[in-house]
Formats: sequence, C-alpha cells, structure tokens
Amino acid sequence: MKYKYLTDNELFQRVANDDAAAYEILYNRYWEPLFLYAYKCLRLNAPAKDTVQDVFIGLWKRRGSLELSGSLRSYLFAAVRYEVLKSIAGPELTPLHDTQATMHLSAPADTDDRLHEKELKHLLAAAVERLPYKMRQVYTLSRHQHKTISEIARDLSLSEQTVKNQLSKALARLRTELREATLIPALVPGIIFFFNN
Repeated sequence: MKYKYLTDNELFQRVANDDAAAYEILYNRYWEPLFLYAYKCLRLNAPAKDTVQDVFIGLWKRRGSLELSGSLRSYLFAAVRYEVLKSIAGPELTPLHDTQATMHLSAPADTDDRLHEKELKHLLAAAVERLPYKMRQVYTLSRHQHKTISEIARDLSLSEQTVKNQLSKALARLRTELREATLIPALVPGIIFFFNN
C-alpha cells in the first residue's frame, strides 16, 4: 500500500501503532506549511524550525495516547500556534514583531481554530495590560514600536540595564500568566500536554 495516498486520519492511526513510515509521510506532508506559518509569526528562521520540530517530536512521543477531537491538520496548526505563543512570551526568544501583531495571522484551519486564536490573542493582550506601568511601557516600546534597548533607555531616561531588567521581568510575568491561565487548555483541546514539557 502506498502511504502517500492515505488520509491524515489513516496515517495517524498507523502512527499510533508505531508505524514510522506513516509518521514520515505526515511529517513530509505538513512540515513546510507548518514552518511557513511559524515563520510568518516569528520572522526568525531557526526558532520557526524548532517550533515545528517540537510539535512533531511531541506527536511521536504521544502517539499511543493522543486523542484528537478534530482533524489532525487542525491539531498540528493549533500546536504550532501554542508553541509560537510560548516562544513569544518566553525569555529565550526576542521576536522582531509584537506579540499581538504576529498572532493575528490565521492558519488555514476551521472556524473553531480561528475562534481559539482570537481568545488566545485576547488572553495575551489582557496579560500585557496587567503589567506595571513602567514594565508595560518598556514592553510596548520594544514590541509595538520595535525599538532597541538603547533607544528605549534614551526615550525613557533609563539605563540600558534597567530597560533589560524591565523587559526580562515583563516576559517572565507574561509567561507565568499564560502558563497559569486555565483558559488555554480549555480553548485549544488536544494540546494541554504541552504544559507539562
């Protein structure tokens, strides 16, 4: 049987039964569109690749226990969106674009996924609004206006180290809020396992 003619669900059932060849077909089928989507959000090549790799690694690791509530395609795009959100909120990555600006990009998915994405955007925007004033100001200048650390320091009459500290604290707070928010696992069924990574 030629695997490339199987549907996503048929391939996923084979993957769940430890079929590496079926996994490779799924990987080849979805790697490029998922990478392009991650890249549109992050505007960084290596982190976009890492995001997609992490999603596929997670898929293989949980192949026997993962239950999909919708299509595999929707699941994969939702998983990439979630990983992008984690990357943006995390201190290990400084994306070139504002979190809210990047998250407006919609993967080719169904209406429910677009609603989930809208809720995620709202959750992130609300978390940013809860930041202390100075921290929010630094974050906004960095992410909304794409200013450098030195430019922000000059504009706000702060030392560069203070700006770095404020930005680092802002990202840490956002990451904590997003991890603790019970809304995310409820809004994006099937990707709750990412919280345990």
